[in-house]
Amino acid sequence: MTKRLEPDFRLGLTGAIVSYLSWGLMPIYWNLLEGAGSVEVIAHRILWSLLFIPLVMAVRGKLRSAWSEIKSIFTSPVTALLLATAACFAGLNWWINVIAVLSGHVVELGIGTFLTPLISVSCGVLFFHERLSRTKTAGVMLAMTGVLIMIVSFGHFPWISLGVSATWGIYGALKKKLMLDAWVSILLEALMMMPVAFGYVFWLSSIGENHFLPTVNPELSLCLAGTGIVASIPLIFFTIAAVNLPMNVLGFCQYISPILTLLLGILFFNERFGWGELFPLLFIWSGIAVFLLAEVREHRKAH
Repeated sequence: MTKRLEPDFRLGLTGAIVSYLSWGLMPIYWNLLEGAGSVEVIAHRILWSLLFIPLVMAVRGKLRSAWSEIKSIFTSPVTALLLATAACFAGLNWWINVIAVLSGHVVELGIGTFLTPLISVSCGVLFFHERLSRTKTAGVMLAMTGVLIMIVSFGHFPWISLGVSATWGIYGALKKKLMLDAWVSILLEALMMMPVAFGYVFWLSSIGENHFLPTVNPELSLCLAGTGIVASIPLIFFTIAAVNLPMNVLGFCQYISPILTLLLGILFFNERFGWGELFPLLFIWSGIAVFLLAEVREHRKAH
C-alpha cells in the first residue's frame, strides 16, 4: 500500500508564489521574442516542451505509469475528443498571451487575467451546475459590469482581455471534466498539438521565414528553445502548490499574476493607463473583493 504524503504548507506556498510570479513576469520573456511571429513562438513552445516535460517525468519515475494511462485514454473517443478540445483552448490562450505582448497590449492582458478566476466560476455554474450565493453572484455581476464598461470605454472590443480569460476558463472546465493526472494531461496536450506545430515550423523553413537559426541569430534561437522550459516551470510549481495548499489559499495567490502583468504594462512597457482603463478595472476589483469576502465567510461557517 502506497503511503499518502501529508500536505506541506510551506512547500505548497513556495510553489504557488513561484508559479504565479513566473506567469506574471512572463511578458518580459515574450518581449525577447519580438523578432519572431506569435504563432512561431507557440509552435516552438509546444515542440521544446515535448523534450522538457518527458525528461522531468522520467526523473520523477512517472513515464511508465503515464504510458499506461495514455493508452487507456485513447480507448475512449469522448475522452480523446475532450482532451483535443482542451489542447486547442490551451494553444489559443498561449497565443493570446504572446500576441498581447508583441502588439503592445500588456495592460489589456493584465485586466483580462484579473477576470480569469471569475470566468472560471461562471464556467462552473454553466457547465457543472455549481451554485453561487447571492453575495458571490453580486461579485460576478460587478465584474461583468466592468467588462461592459470596458467594451464602451476602450472604443474597440477588448478581445485580448476577454479572450485570455475565456480560453483559460473553458480550458479549466474541460480539465475538471477530464480529471486526468496533471502531468499526463500536459504531455498529451503537447503531443496532440505537435503535428500542427511541426508542420508550421517546417513551412516557415520552406519559405525562408524560420527564425530558429542558431548560427545567424543565436540569441533569438536560444530564446525560442527556452520557451518549453519557461512555459513548463510554472506548471511544475503549480502542480506542487495544488497538491499541498488548501484551495482558498491557492485562490488568493492567483492574484499575484495579474497584478504583476498590469504593473509591467504600465511601468516596463510604458503603456497607457488612464481613467478609461482604471474605471472598468475598479468594478472588476470590487467584484473580486465581494466574491473573496463571500468565500472567506463560507469557509469560516464550514469550519
